[in-house]
Amino acid sequence: MFDARKEVIYTSMSIVTRRKNVVEDRDAVMRMVKAHVEGIAYFRHNKDFAIRVLSKQLKITDRETLENSYATYRQDFIPVPYPIMKGLEATYDYVAQTRPEIRSRKPEEFMDPSFIAELDKSGFIEKLYEGK
Repeated sequence: MFDARKEVIYTSMSIVTRRKNVVEDRDAVMRMVKAHVEGIAYFRHNKDFAIRVLSKQLKITDRETLENSYATYRQDFIPVPYPIMKGLEATYDYVAQTRPEIRSRKPEEFMDPSFIAELDKSGFIEKLYEGK
């Protein structure tokens, strides 16, 4: 089997919204990011539940495959999910194929790490992992 994660840096998960939403309803976006971070923690702390969800969503029942899937996702679902700039490059390049004007912008302009930074600095994320 080929593990693309060892060859290519990519974003395994993202929260995507319009800049307008970030500006006009930052609170709603923050609540979404908080729920996302809580979901990651729950997934990492509750393996049996996570495996049941994976079984349902992937439509597989083979325990070994599910265990391997859990291990892979657990690695990808990092506890403090700051945006991975290098992982955005492939998406940026793909979009630029049909919208070359995007090349006049920097990839960093399309991500906002402030939500994770705020949760990280406040101790919110650390509390999700205390005693676990």
